[in-house]
Amino acid sequence: MGLSAREYRAAGLGFGTLVIYGLFVLSTGDVDAAALGRLFMVYLASAFSLTAFLGLLAAFGLHLRERRARRPGDTGATPMGTLKQVLLARWGRDRFASLLWPPVMFAGLMSSFNAFKQQVLISAGFHIDDELTAIDQALFFGTDPWRVTHALFSEPWMTLLIDRAYHLWFVPMSFGVFLCALASQKSYRLRTQYVLSYMTIWIGLGSILAWFMPSAGPCFYNDYVGPQASFAELGRQLESVRALYGPDALGSLMAQAHLRFAFGNPELIVGGGISAMPSVHNGLSALFAVAGFSINRKLGWALSAYALVIWIGSIHLGWHYAVDGLVSIALTIVIWKGMGKLADRLERPIFAARNRGFSPAAA
Repeated sequence: MGLSAREYRAAGLGFGTLVIYGLFVLSTGDVDAAALGRLFMVYLASAFSLTAFLGLLAAFGLHLRERRARRPGDTGATPMGTLKQVLLARWGRDRFASLLWPPVMFAGLMSSFNAFKQQVLISAGFHIDDELTAIDQALFFGTDPWRVTHALFSEPWMTLLIDRAYHLWFVPMSFGVFLCALASQKSYRLRTQYVLSYMTIWIGLGSILAWFMPSAGPCFYNDYVGPQASFAELGRQLESVRALYGPDALGSLMAQAHLRFAFGNPELIVGGGISAMPSVHNGLSALFAVAGFSINRKLGWALSAYALVIWIGSIHLGWHYAVDGLVSIALTIVIWKGMGKLADRLERPIFAARNRGFSPAAA
């Protein structure tokens, strides 16, 4: 029971946090419960579809590995037989708790965050963009950071490449959670630490801190804060790149247009909501990196390089002030360490204090 109990504790903590977050979002009176439920079902369908797809790939890979290791004359299991064995093993492990809670968490988290950001956070206004602009200029010796990135990456194709890399973030953002659902029993601490950190970034940084530090970001400054010549120039610079490659060339400009459409819209729209500080985009890219180091040093360095690209891209494409990313990266490291300690506590039996010989490594 010990190994499955830790899975139930982790899932219980995750679900409890999600329920509290969802009830808080509904308690504001700004979000329609039925609309939130429909949005949850959209995210849930996507989450289970991706988890099932990755699970089938993993089961098929296991089948091929077993087939290569089979002796001549052995019939072995069919692909469906291998899948059945995998599912039975997971059921025996923890009654699917570790398999189901990450995708359900993803759906609940994304829908509540989407609703909060689009329909609750809007009432906070945008009050600190001037201060963030001043901090950026102080950090970059009197100039706006976007001017530095556009000087370093001055060719239009460089902006196009940065835009592609920036939006590629959606792959690890979602797949990382679903891979946690499929991971082995031995990976309990790492996947629990990852999923709890993931939740804390969206709720803690993207919701709580975003409420107390409301900001629009450079790309929306002239829309919702006031006239700002430098950020208007950045917009023209990005438009010139789009003019070279076509109307659908820059995903960032298309996404920004989508957010302008969703801003103030009474209907819940997937992906709606505007907030710059702190940057969830940068926070999660930092999470990928620190989790990568826990798996493999080379993977950690590769994902750190990608996190640097995300930070540069967030400035270059007008999404964030430079300080947004720096704050998020620093807080993510703190969150990662804190969730690691929490994962250790969840792994220990409730009455572990009475058993001095207990070691989490033995679980």
